[in-house]
This record gives sequence, structure tokens and C-alpha cells, in this order.
Amino acid sequence: MLYNYHTPVLLNECIESLHIRLDYDYADCTLGGGGHSEKIAELLGEGRKLHCFDRDMDAINAAKSRLERFSDKISYHHKPFSNLGTELAPETLGGVLYDLGVSSHQLDANRGFSFAGNESLDMRMDADSGENAQDYLKRISEKEFAKALKENSDLEMTGRLAKRILSKALATATDLNCAIEEVYKSRKKDMNSLKARVYQAIRMEVNCEIEEIKKSVEAAVHCLKTGGRLCIITYHSKEARAVKEVLSLFEKNCLCNENMPVCVCGGNNRRIKKVNKKPLVPSAEELKKNSRSRSAALRVYERI
Repeated sequence: MLYNYHTPVLLNECIESLHIRLDYDYADCTLGGGGHSEKIAELLGEGRKLHCFDRDMDAINAAKSRLERFSDKISYHHKPFSNLGTELAPETLGGVLYDLGVSSHQLDANRGFSFAGNESLDMRMDADSGENAQDYLKRISEKEFAKALKENSDLEMTGRLAKRILSKALATATDLNCAIEEVYKSRKKDMNSLKARVYQAIRMEVNCEIEEIKKSVEAAVHCLKTGGRLCIITYHSKEARAVKEVLSLFEKNCLCNENMPVCVCGGNNRRIKKVNKKPLVPSAEELKKNSRSRSAALRVYERI
């Protein structure tokens, strides 16, 4: 069923935090199965638009079926969300939503996102363009790969792991799983978690996820009208750090080096403020219904 494509995480919290107004346009930068978009579209005023971005054409096709009754309100962008700033003009949106990471459908599809299957190692969010995981593993150096494993997933023994993975001719998830098991053979109880973190690290490199996040979030700040809301769901520390790194610059009036005796930047750079001091997390009820929401954290900012 297309409606089971992806269960929207923190749905009520996102909708409440966006403070949707009838006279504003909005953007869902991670369309997925359209769960968040459906709720936003229901609340849009007459003649307003919801701009939906996704690199995955499967996601767009599934969402179009789900959102057919809102076809006059939705504009689909089959592009990386880093294109937000080139697709939409500054100060035109009442809110921007991100549900980062990989969708439930992508984890379940035969595209190499999950260690549970035996499909080929693809891992591209856009299955029709870019370098797949097999090609990435063929050309990356051992040193660079070890660094990616450490930075993207906080893994241990990354040098040994990188060497073992790159020494093998990997074609399927089973091949990659075997390499991981050989390195972490003394940690059988943690094996599923370790495999998930290795897959996450590779997927993030294949899709340039951190660079995409930074570019898009910066553009989102400029696209918001005064009073507009920015809602971002992250699932792990690397995503959260990327978001906070970008947005911290927009929370400051002065961007001068702290060693500067006087301000030379003008001291008028602040563009956003935090709405919630601590990230919102799923309720116990939501966790029971959707275990994949367990690491979700929603941060909310407002354009000033």
C-alpha cells in the first residue's frame, strides 16, 4: 500500500511547531511518503503552495497518489533539498520542514540501505544519478574511509574495519555484513547496531548528506518570512551537529572573531531564535507504534 510508504515521525509536534498560517506558502524538504505534507496541505489557505522536495522519484510517485486531492496546492521538486535556495525566492515561506535521514521505504526497498537484505550495494537516494556505494568503496582511500566511518557513526576500530571492507570485492549486503562481522566478531551482541552504523556512514558519504544539510538549512533561513518557522528532525549526532553549526551563526548578532577589539561586521546578523530550548522527542505511545522514531529529535527555530 502506498499509504504505508513511510510513517511520519513527530507529526503532531511538527504541525504545531510550524504554526501554519492561511496566507503563507510552505516547504517540505523531505517529502518521503507524504505524511507530513498531507497534514500541511490540509491546513493551507486558498491559493497557497506547499513545495515538496525529494531526490527519490519513487517517493514522489508514492506521495502523488497519497496527495492527489491536494494537487492544486502542491509543487513537486525532484531535486536535492540543497536546491531550495535556487528554486524558491528569499522571504517567501511561512515554514520549512526537514525529516532527515533515510525513509522507512528506502530501508525496506532493495537498494542496499539496510543490512537485513541481500541486495546490491547502491544506497543512492536518487537511484538514477550519482555514484553508488559499490563505486564509492572502489575509489575511496583507506584513510578517508576510516575517517568517514568514525565521523559519521562514531565507530571504533575504524582503521581495521576500513582495511577489511576495502580489501574485499563487495557486491551485496551479505558481502559487507561478512566484512563487518570479521572485524567485530567479539561483539556479537552489538552486531546489528554496528552494522546499522556502518551502513549509515557509507550512505551518508554516497549521498553527501552533511553538505546537503548545511547548504539547505542556510538557504531555508533566507527563504523564511519574519515569524516563519524552521522545523528539523534529526536522528543522530552528526546530523544534529551540522544543523546546529549552521544555525548558530544566524543566532548571533556579531560574527567577528572574539579577539577583535571592536565589531566590524555591523552587529546585525541575527536572523533566528530557538523556539524550544530542548529538542522535542517521540512520546512513549509513538515509540510503541513506530520503533524507527526512537532516535528522532525535533528542533524548532523562528525567523526574526
